[in-house]
Amino acid sequence: MRPPILYLTIAFGAGLFTALNAYAVSSAPYAGLLVLLGTAVLVRRAPLGAAVGLMFVAGLLWGASALREQRASCAGRWSGWGAPGPRPGANETRSVIVQLTDPVSATGGVAEGVVRAGPCGGALTIRWPEGHPAHGGTTWVVAGRFLGESGRGILVARRVRELDPVPRGRGALRDRIAERSRRLFGSRAPLVDALVIARRAELDAELRERYTRSGLAHLLSISGLHVGFFAAWLNVLLLRLRLGPRARFVAGTSVMLAYVWLLGFPAPAARSAAMLLALDIAKLRQRVVAPRGLVALAALCVMLGDPWSVQSVGAWLSVAAVAAVIWAGRATERLPKAARLLAPAVAATLLTAPITAFTFGTVAPIGVVANLAAIPLAGLAVPGLMVALLISSSWLAAGAGLCLALLDVVARTAAALPGGHFIMIAGPRAAAFWLGILAVAWWLWNSPRRRWLLAARVAFVGVLIVWTTLFLAFTRRSVCSCLTVSFLDVGQGDAIALRSPAGRWLLIDGGPRGPQGDAGRRVVVPFLREAGATQLAAIVATHAHLDHFGGLPAVLDAFDPAFVLEPGQPVPDAGYLGFLSAVESDGAEWRPARRGDRLELDGVTLEVLSPDSAWAVSQTDINEESVVLLVTYGTTRLLFAGDAGVPTEAHLAGRIGRVTLLKVGHHGSRGATSDRWLDELQPVDAVISVGAKNRYGHPAPETLARLRGHGVTVLRTDQRGTITFTVSSHGTLAITDVGRHD
Repeated sequence: MRPPILYLTIAFGAGLFTALNAYAVSSAPYAGLLVLLGTAVLVRRAPLGAAVGLMFVAGLLWGASALREQRASCAGRWSGWGAPGPRPGANETRSVIVQLTDPVSATGGVAEGVVRAGPCGGALTIRWPEGHPAHGGTTWVVAGRFLGESGRGILVARRVRELDPVPRGRGALRDRIAERSRRLFGSRAPLVDALVIARRAELDAELRERYTRSGLAHLLSISGLHVGFFAAWLNVLLLRLRLGPRARFVAGTSVMLAYVWLLGFPAPAARSAAMLLALDIAKLRQRVVAPRGLVALAALCVMLGDPWSVQSVGAWLSVAAVAAVIWAGRATERLPKAARLLAPAVAATLLTAPITAFTFGTVAPIGVVANLAAIPLAGLAVPGLMVALLISSSWLAAGAGLCLALLDVVARTAAALPGGHFIMIAGPRAAAFWLGILAVAWWLWNSPRRRWLLAARVAFVGVLIVWTTLFLAFTRRSVCSCLTVSFLDVGQGDAIALRSPAGRWLLIDGGPRGPQGDAGRRVVVPFLREAGATQLAAIVATHAHLDHFGGLPAVLDAFDPAFVLEPGQPVPDAGYLGFLSAVESDGAEWRPARRGDRLELDGVTLEVLSPDSAWAVSQTDINEESVVLLVTYGTTRLLFAGDAGVPTEAHLAGRIGRVTLLKVGHHGSRGATSDRWLDELQPVDAVISVGAKNRYGHPAPETLARLRGHGVTVLRTDQRGTITFTVSSHGTLAITDVGRHD
């Protein structure tokens, strides 16, 4: 029988999620009243049903309280979410006194702090300026512009002044740990900080990508596994001290809660701590705890402590993984040892696959095998790192460093195996695919234990695997010594990926971000990962419109570009300023695009045709500030016009000459791609990046008629999906791939 706490927790979570959902806030009170009426009817006939209804209403009330607290925070007030009166202006200066959570280097970056004084409170994310190194736990006055909305955002600090140089509180302890980590581990310090204190700000994108592809990404973010390592070794130590059961309980609980406090109570760590605490209490009272009830109780405690955890992907993954491990352990307890060893990892991978596919677009089945080696190594490394940092022991640091090196070898090997990871476009389709895989696995597991029937089902599934996953794994885009240009299907926006003959990547724009989703996270990052990219030579942001730069922050988070090229003109747009702040935080070199700039990339020449300084300053339309690029490889010339219209075309008249391929300006609007422009360029092919049934009516019939009148072959992403061209060193241009990516 399923424990009642399971139903009560689900009801509470449903009410909490309903209250926190911006689209359901207006109808939440009516839903609560209806549930209360139903509870009154059921209270005698079905007490459990009535309790479930009451828990749903309790979740609604708890969520409403969380919303009020969020709106009272600095991020909530400054973004104008739910605040009375007019929305604050993007250029309005905000100031506040904060205590930093982590240290900040002299190069600046993104810092987390807790507001100690000012017109509002709560936690705050700050874009820290360069040249002001700071210790964690110190108190500062910061002033600048706040960028963001919906209760989230970042304060771009322009002026900072230290008020209290003495580190205090949790930030002081984390600061000392980070300093000791740098001294003991050198270049491995960012990885140590991620494994021990959940500080990931300095992890490079290539390492994160490697662990993601190998199915070991959970090791880089503090999860229940880390708390389990900590608790297990702590219990061994307390047993060696020969303490009594109650003394062990008090000491173990105190130390474990102190560690979770040091981490900042992330949802997965809090879930693990709650489960371990409940298990210890049950042992003291000599009670048997139902595993499902234990998971449900822990999840309820986490939601009570942090209402926003119900929207946290990490929390969902943590609960799903531990539930899968518990089920697998019970289901395979009578099977051979090898099956008992593999079953928990397989079950956790399958159950979490729909969540990771929906959110990140990446699922790594190779993690089932990789974790068999990685988890024991991490089980030795993490406690070793903690003790080395605690006593500042260089010889312990050397031993733990060896475990880290072996862990990295496992990650590199697993990430490099063909078919070990699968990359799809994040969203409902990817989740549905892996839900199907999960359903097939459940069907096989529950099939009657008749050999012939089981063999037939396994053979059927094997055929599906051969013709889908393995086929796709070994028929990826061939790697050739040529230039490939892919116009990604990101909807109404632009994103173009170029791969040089030597395998280096350049990205022009990142697609839109808005209510329909983030094209950078949903399309661009999965495309680059699937193509084998681990870093970018450069990113070009053509101009400050959201349908072009919106997806770039997600790309910056996944890949480390050497530099970012953009028009370099001041734009009073909060979103674009946030993107530029993300560029600074990433450490990429920022370059303003100016006519005559050239980049040589493995035999491919990229030349900036526009804007020049005088032209950019004279423009009132941001579209006319677009970076216009001419790409040359061999005898083939490709022109990328951004959203430049007829004024820019007239400004560039007579300076370009013939091209082979044209990326049509401004999604084929009537204000671009004039007859004079086409007379000069005489392209053979033209690509229009455009969303299906967009509200702008792009591409305009007049533009299509002009292109057809000049004998140009027109390809559209709304009709053909992602379009890839290959340019050989002999100058041959060919379409090599057309497929849907929406």
